[in-house]
Amino acid sequence: MKFTHLLAVALALLPLAPSARAGDRQGPLTVYSTRHQAEDATVFEAFTKATGIPVDVVDEDFDPLFERLTKEGANTSADLILSVGAATLARCADAGLLQPITSAAALQAVPAALRDKDARWVGLAYWARVIAYQKDRFAASDLANYEDLTNEKFRGQILVRSATSPYNEALVASMIASLGGSATEAWAKGLVANLARPPQGGDTNQLQAMADGEGSVSIVNTRYWARFAASDKVTEQEVVSNVGIVFPNQANRGTVIDIVGAGISRWAAHPRSAAKLLEFLLQPDTQKLFAAANFEYPVVAGVDAAPVLAGLGRFKIDASAVGELGKLTPAAEAAMAAAGWE
Repeated sequence: MKFTHLLAVALALLPLAPSARAGDRQGPLTVYSTRHQAEDATVFEAFTKATGIPVDVVDEDFDPLFERLTKEGANTSADLILSVGAATLARCADAGLLQPITSAAALQAVPAALRDKDARWVGLAYWARVIAYQKDRFAASDLANYEDLTNEKFRGQILVRSATSPYNEALVASMIASLGGSATEAWAKGLVANLARPPQGGDTNQLQAMADGEGSVSIVNTRYWARFAASDKVTEQEVVSNVGIVFPNQANRGTVIDIVGAGISRWAAHPRSAAKLLEFLLQPDTQKLFAAANFEYPVVAGVDAAPVLAGLGRFKIDASAVGELGKLTPAAEAAMAAAGWE
């Protein structure tokens, strides 16, 4: 079914295929990716059917991939860099590893808040950093804002990942963008005072710890909650059966989000093909499947999220913060260190 939908997109793009490689060198289009999603292969196969352009994928964690890119320089085989987190894309852009995207179709498909102001990268999907809580302990109204996590009623109840988590770095960076450094550091200290245990594990570990009674509140990405909620395993569904989800700060700045996005390598041997792949990834049918593969929200307007996410309802996002996450990461790290967030 997935491939059938993408094949329709591929056929729609066939008239564009002859010009897709004009001016590009011969050889496959190479994607350097930190996404780790096997389902992406289906998307790339459909792109190849549409254009005749083969796609090679190099999949690694961001830090070694970034080191590889900087060492390779002009000798890199990377055409498109696909990475998780706006801060990672900003780091690539600031290091001079990306070139401006000139495809009007790609830029116009993505809301301004979800792409680089200098057009060096665009978002392809996003997730929200939400508050999860045990419904038999607290009410959603107790946790309307991230700031509420410092309330003494949550003493010994909050579960979080470590300060080195890029998701927590993004959350704190977004708060600095909205509240300033001093207020954010004070918030982080209040949060640390309410921890149920030392920070540890990933988002799925926080949800499991809630189910095991180690705490009643956690900060997680929507995609990790959705994996449990949409699982075909009863034991995984039960992990979140008593968990409520709050999209914080709906009455003011909105909920923090982050993205998976992509940019064209500065030294791409196939820049036109890379731009064509970006356009393909932003086609509505491709968007739906690309985002659903990891329980993320599509960036293109009018494309529905996976049912498990759609069931949470619409929410206001903190649109002002995404482009600032990269440059505010050092300040976020400093604030968490000062607060004793391990």
